[in-house]
Amino acid sequence: MSFQVYTPAYPLHRYVRYFYSPTGRMPYREEKVLPSPQTDLKINFGGGFVARRADGTGTFAVDHKGWFMGVWDQYHTVVWPDDPDFIGVTFWPGGAHALMGIDINAVHNQFVPLDAIWGSFTEELRERLYAAPGFHARFMLLERLLTARIDRTAKFEKIAPALRALQSGQAVAERGFSHKHMISLFNSVAGVPPKRLARLYRIQEVIDAVDQARPISWTAVAQDFLFADQAHFNKEFKFFTGHTPRDYLKRRRRVFTETPEHAVHTRLLPMAGD
Repeated sequence: MSFQVYTPAYPLHRYVRYFYSPTGRMPYREEKVLPSPQTDLKINFGGGFVARRADGTGTFAVDHKGWFMGVWDQYHTVVWPDDPDFIGVTFWPGGAHALMGIDINAVHNQFVPLDAIWGSFTEELRERLYAAPGFHARFMLLERLLTARIDRTAKFEKIAPALRALQSGQAVAERGFSHKHMISLFNSVAGVPPKRLARLYRIQEVIDAVDQARPISWTAVAQDFLFADQAHFNKEFKFFTGHTPRDYLKRRRRVFTETPEHAVHTRLLPMAGD
């Protein structure tokens, strides 16, 4: 499987990182999805998905029409359908709050049916997107529909400078309101507090930086990304991914060998035995 990807124009690009749509079947039936600071939604036209928590405490038969995924700061697994046909939206931190008006922390490590958030708009959205002639037309239509829903940006704008600072690896200034109020705003708008968001950004950068085709020094990686020491890096890496760095790289290299076109999806790892 590959994905068609589209980056929306201003002003939507402030809130949405990209749209994406699959072509073909996934090469692995079940995959581990690594954590990310972003949130995501899917409008589904094909078969159903099943998702499972990392700790085994919950299995989600994800709504067949569409769903919103909050910030996950632990990995989860997904069982892909045989006939994937959907359009996805990956939001920048805070973007989903601006477009959907929900408390993002309330859906932390969860999947929520879209019609529980958007009501009848979900069915209208699905019908219009399904009728669009091809993925590009779907992207253009979705861009127009979501742009029209940018109406809950007051909280987002309050922490937008702090969100940009975290994305670029800088410290967060409290900018005229208390630390407690800052935490409350981040939880509501971005889904997690600033320190947890910074950790998610850093682990995502580490994962994206790994070149599975070349030798790698994990000591150098730990230094490059300013971890206190190797032990801290190893602990943080396993906390978020469920793997030691060495085991993670082994799995990444397996994907690169078996399906190199799929290896670009750095947050996806096949489950053992697939």
